Amino acid sequence: MTKDINFNDIKNQWMKDPKFKSIYEGLELEFQLALELVKARAAAGLSQTEVASRMGTTQSVIARLESGKTLPSIRTLYKYAEAIGNHLNVSFRA
Repeated sequence: MTKDINFNDIKNQWMKDPKFKSIYEGLELEFQLALELVKARAAAGLSQTEVASRMGTTQSVIARLESGKTLPSIRTLYKYAEAIGNHLNVSFRA
């Protein structure tokens, strides 16, 4: 019989390691940003190819931006926002 493994249990155990926690929390920002990019593009009713065309780049570049594997520059985010008909808004919270 195999034992079920719960992801949250493992994550909680690993989060006790300061090095793991730091890396995990750093990636969380990238994945949250990627999710926001995809949601905004979908709300605009545009495909990756359409956004790429408006930004003067390729669909594969947009796919990488939306994958969460890279952290784009503010300039790139600004161009992305313009391409989907939005404005980039940066804010800080306490």
